[in-house]
Amino acid sequence: MKRIGYGLAVGLLVAAAPAAAGVANRFSLKLTPGGVTAVDGRFNDAAKTSAVVNVGAGLAAAVRYRFNDFVCLEAGYGFAWLSVKKDQRPFDYKEGSPALNIQTATLNATVFLSSGFAIDPYLTAGLGVYPWRFSRTALWGDAWPAPSKPSESFGAVSPGFNAGIGAEAYLFGRVYASAELKYHFLFARNPAKFGTDDFTQQDFAALTIGLVYRFGRVR
Repeated sequence: MKRIGYGLAVGLLVAAAPAAAGVANRFSLKLTPGGVTAVDGRFNDAAKTSAVVNVGAGLAAAVRYRFNDFVCLEAGYGFAWLSVKKDQRPFDYKEGSPALNIQTATLNATVFLSSGFAIDPYLTAGLGVYPWRFSRTALWGDAWPAPSKPSESFGAVSPGFNAGIGAEAYLFGRVYASAELKYHFLFARNPAKFGTDDFTQQDFAALTIGLVYRFGRVR
């Protein structure tokens, strides 16, 4: 009986191995550095956020699961840094390197418009959470006091959504080049915490160029 049991276990493992390998082959890893800019949100009643912070830099990574040649699900994390313009820095931070820091944790559905060509364009959209703060130092330092409520920090974890367009181009082996333009909208307005209604919902655009490694069959 033991031999029969061992035989059945080995048989199940052998039968399951191709299926497990098939699932693993649907995954890919994506790494995309790029630039980020504020779009239309307001910092206060006198200025948009884009007038307060410079165009910044970001880095994002993602794991994707491809259901077929045209549809995939992508879980991503990114970090963006937008330095505050010198003439907009609070007096206490004039000599420092204050910045707007934004983290992105997103879940996206991506639809490819073609597959197997030299360049395959796609559309993507998803939801996420966005921890952000106006930081006293360049990278995620202590937060500024809220504009009209100094007992609170000028930052939050805001829900949001994103949408974008992009394309992938085959390079070699399992490696592809990726270019993407994505729009992020953050529900960052919070009069109760910040003590003002002048700081509105925020939005950003990110342009990234990076690499994708697919675990599936070589093209």
